Amino acid sequence: MINAVILAGSDKNKSGTPYECKALIKIGEKYLIEYVLDAVCSSKHISRRVVVGPVQLKEFLISMYPQVEFVEEDTSIMKNAKKAIEFLNDDKKILFLTADLPFITAEAIDHFIEESIKSGADICYPIVEKSINDEKYPQMKRTYGTVKEGTFTGGNAIIITPSVFEKCYSLAEKLVEKRKNPIAMARLIGPTILLLFLTKRLSIQKVEKRVSKVFKVKAKAIISTYPELGQDVDKDSDLMVAKFYLEKKM
Repeated sequence: MINAVILAGSDKNKSGTPYECKALIKIGEKYLIEYVLDAVCSSKHISRRVVVGPVQLKEFLISMYPQVEFVEEDTSIMKNAKKAIEFLNDDKKILFLTADLPFITAEAIDHFIEESIKSGADICYPIVEKSINDEKYPQMKRTYGTVKEGTFTGGNAIIITPSVFEKCYSLAEKLVEKRKNPIAMARLIGPTILLLFLTKRLSIQKVEKRVSKVFKVKAKAIISTYPELGQDVDKDSDLMVAKFYLEKKM
């Protein structure tokens, strides 16, 4: 069993817009965060569930999801993650998810957890091949990077062993800032990785080895067949497409 943290913090750069707190955007009859909470609460591998976000989420959770614990947000994703780790005070691995994944399912989460545990890695990150995304959600626009094995997008999730968090903090904060820019991320990891990426000679194994060396941990990319892990809502067009797909499911 592992713990789960849903990062539902505000974005002060988008103050006064629906995207200041994406968790509270409504799609159909539910808030965005409810789709994530329903999946996390249905997972067979999760023991504790924590939401980090603005204080207005607390009363909602008490009334609708009493089994979910709440931590008031700090000023950044990484600081929110740190607060959650300190709050949990547990050596179990932690699944971090963002609160804006309207298609996420317990099945997708469980597969990621199972493959991560099998890998024995300290940090696991899901990647999904472009053709799988395009087949299931062709109208959802994603950021892709091409390696020897194919063209992939990253998920909005990560599994980490709490004890390695502190030594990863500084570089991880920079990578989070550049998460929508594969070239910038490659540059941060190292010039060799950047060169291999630009010349399309980079492999998943080389990325894993380099990340493991830089962070001094065992890192693993988990190839997932569940595009739901990465279909987040960043702008109005994403919101419109998400409504379209969810209405089709009804």
